Amino acid sequence: MRVHRHLHSAPDHENALAWIYRIATNYCLNELRDRKLRPQSDADLPEMYTDDLATALANRDAVARLILRSAAKLRVPAWLHYVDGLDHGEVARVLGVSRRTVVSRIAAFTSGARKYVARGRT
Repeated sequence: MRVHRHLHSAPDHENALAWIYRIATNYCLNELRDRKLRPQSDADLPEMYTDDLATALANRDAVARLILRSAAKLRVPAWLHYVDGLDHGEVARVLGVSRRTVVSRIAAFTSGARKYVARGRT
């Protein structure tokens, strides 16, 4: 619906997929952020008792929690890479930044996530 509502501002066909991804990603991140504002029982969230970052990243709910706890500029690249499964080059095209910027931001997210998981807080 959001894409349909904003068709008048749609880019050319070469950039259309990146534009749609950006709308969908922003919507999902807004939903995750807004979910934090709504009361929610911790019983609804699966717990991850692991010191292994790879195991935590394999769980979509754990990734969402890790992303919400990260810096704002790291959230979208991390979401596109870990949740949507895009490679670094695809994330760079969607965001309109260099591949190196994406690699740096995902590395920063991974470093922070590793520290957080090591403390046993996923």
